[in-house]
Amino acid sequence: MHVRLSRFAGLPPERIDDTIDEFREQQLPELERQAGFKGVLVMLNRGTGQAAALTFWESEANLHASEKVASRAREAAVASAQPAREPIVDRYEVVLQR
Repeated sequence: MHVRLSRFAGLPPERIDDTIDEFREQQLPELERQAGFKGVLVMLNRGTGQAAALTFWESEANLHASEKVASRAREAAVASAQPAREPIVDRYEVVLQR
């Protein structure tokens, strides 16, 4: 399994809920249609204005094939949330899961 971790910082508190709703309704369905999609976790720290989205992919090839869709989802989140800085994106192979 492979994952993509997108981290956001400097989120204005008044924009967080609308951004999550937009992701759930508009970007998530397209991600779910991608080959090898295995799930997503969206995490939030309202106190610090930080958020992270972790998407799970069956293979490294599926992860790479989904890059354009994931990029559009991040761009939409940035447009909606207007964070203080651009998101940081990392990709990993899962080597241990319990």
